[in-house]
Amino acid sequence: MKTAICIDSLLLRDESIFLLELVLNVFPNSEIYTIVHKKGGILGQIESRPIISSFLTHKAKGPEVLKKNFWILPSAVKGIPLHPSIEKVIVLSRGYIHGLNLPEHVERYLYIYDWDLIEQKNLGWQRFFKAFVNDWREKALIKYPKIAVSSEAMKDELELPNAEVIAPTFRTEEYPFVKDEDHNFEFSHHLLYSQGLTPSEFESVASFLVEKGEMVRVMGPDQHLQHLKSKYPMIDFAGDHCEATAAMYSHQAKVIWTLEDLPFPSKAFGALCTGRPAVVLDRKVNREYLQIGAYFLKDLADLERVYGEIQSSALSFDRRTLRRAGLKWNERLFKSRMVKFLERNLD
Repeated sequence: MKTAICIDSLLLRDESIFLLELVLNVFPNSEIYTIVHKKGGILGQIESRPIISSFLTHKAKGPEVLKKNFWILPSAVKGIPLHPSIEKVIVLSRGYIHGLNLPEHVERYLYIYDWDLIEQKNLGWQRFFKAFVNDWREKALIKYPKIAVSSEAMKDELELPNAEVIAPTFRTEEYPFVKDEDHNFEFSHHLLYSQGLTPSEFESVASFLVEKGEMVRVMGPDQHLQHLKSKYPMIDFAGDHCEATAAMYSHQAKVIWTLEDLPFPSKAFGALCTGRPAVVLDRKVNREYLQIGAYFLKDLADLERVYGEIQSSALSFDRRTLRRAGLKWNERLFKSRMVKFLERNLD
């Protein structure tokens, strides 16, 4: 059976790309269909597969292409040509690619990882098309007799009572654990991820910690923070690196701040894998998955309260218990549950 794997974009490596790679391992001869693809943008097995994309690909210099062309996304998705030989379609949606036109005979499965790939609150003139685009993508859900979602929170948000919840995963092998005999137990700094923070939000958190006398180390993209580097020379900006480098900074941190609004708290779980707690946004999905080792920040006015909790308890967590909680949502579990979902006979 010839299979197509569909994903919203192939522009840069993120959590959804890792899920795609795991599914590709299950279907080694499948083709990839996407809205936009930047050739050579993602190294590895993905670029070795046949990749079919929409007419927006020629504009795809970066992730902003989807936001700029928000108003014509329905046309772009519906215009992606599905090869006549395709018999099975597996859609890993972040809110848009599931709107594909699919022939009646095609066996179809939908896994919704994310619904908010595009931050619609930040749209410009394209916001006038929100009602049209959102109506299209919501109606497209009825084309799929079998749907799985990434969380109970997502299931409730989309009002899909019959959807199966399959937890995503992350690169657990990239977060090694430093054994007690090799650890100096000097938790010297607060590790702050820059992802998801505007310059003003980043400065609010970083300056707060500096004023408390804390050493701050920053990981993640920092081009938008250049003007703050000279203002805060005491902050160590480590840059944007892979998970393995993040783990090196993580295992000696008092706590890891990861304030990106994600459909699955992968960076927080990475912190737990190294034996350290994390500060996350107070969101339903984070409450759902993070049962231990998490501090929930309501907003920036809540920094003082969360800092007080960190001071009283961050060093008291059992490192191995945190690691077990992080490793719970591992790659093997995701693959086994997806295989069962994808192999299930349709009613």
